[in-house]
Amino acid sequence: MMEIEEMTPDEVRAFRGEFGLTKAELAERLGSALRTVEDWEAGRRQSPSMLRVALSAVARELSPWRATPKLDPSSTMNDVDQVVRKMFARLGDNHVVDLDDRFESCLVSEATPAEKLLLAHCMEMSDGYNIVDPLEDWSSRPTKGWQTSMAFHPEMDGARPSLGFESRHNNVAKQLAVFIDTHRPGERLPEKLRTETALVARGIRVISLSANDVLLDGANSKETIETVLTEMTEEVLCEDGQISHAWKRPDRR
Repeated sequence: MMEIEEMTPDEVRAFRGEFGLTKAELAERLGSALRTVEDWEAGRRQSPSMLRVALSAVARELSPWRATPKLDPSSTMNDVDQVVRKMFARLGDNHVVDLDDRFESCLVSEATPAEKLLLAHCMEMSDGYNIVDPLEDWSSRPTKGWQTSMAFHPEMDGARPSLGFESRHNNVAKQLAVFIDTHRPGERLPEKLRTETALVARGIRVISLSANDVLLDGANSKETIETVLTEMTEEVLCEDGQISHAWKRPDRR
């Protein structure tokens, strides 16, 4: 185990100076008394060795650690926020900042907890070849090149699914609409059938998930989407003459 050196009074003062914190502000971030910080800096008390670790968390603006909540249909947006932050935090400092920025720019204010969690799971999804590119605006997706794009609440032929995907290679493109069914999930209501039938008639694939599916097992929901995306991308490449045979998932062979 790595040995952590105790901090000197000068180092504690230097940290405050680097981040522009008063003694009171640093005490508040650490959950300690003002007198404690004053004693560390005056050399009246030796700071604990783990202060370096605590200050690293302060420098990265990390929230105090809490046990990850187990998500279920009654989970709140705050529960989902905690899970999403921990998902991203495991990816490394620089990458997580970029990913979090792109994630927030894709969200819309009316997102449900299940939608927010699913978007987080899909931020680094693969189409079988490349990482999917999240877009702020569905209408800005490329019309040339090789790319799979994703947008939150896109307008797709009169429907607004939770997520929309388009896999493209040059002039060949295919789309996927992913709905999170919150209104009487599992029931094949006429309005749901009309929406899905209209999209399928236009060549758009459709996946319908319940909020329970996503909240209880977001990783599995991601895998379901990823499998269909891979098949879709294979078809695009085959139709554009890039490969001779398109892969199909086992249940469609």
